[in-house]
Amino acid sequence: MFSRYPEQKQSRSVMGALGAAFLALGLFLIAIDGVGGVLFTVIGSGLLLLVFLANEKTYARAMRVLGWFDGLS
Repeated sequence: MFSRYPEQKQSRSVMGALGAAFLALGLFLIAIDGVGGVLFTVIGSGLLLLVFLANEKTYARAMRVLGWFDGLS
């Protein structure tokens, strides 16, 4: 994956780590509570799928959309 898109290597690594953290938190919350864990599990899974399955153009478009949330703060 990183050899196919070397210019996105750092971004994909960070996004994958964030997705894995959300997924782990979601699974932990599902084991404890169940309600909030589903949301974190879906978000984490979505980010991991984006990192591993998206091509260069789709990933760049998704980063632009996710960057919009950065402008809200």
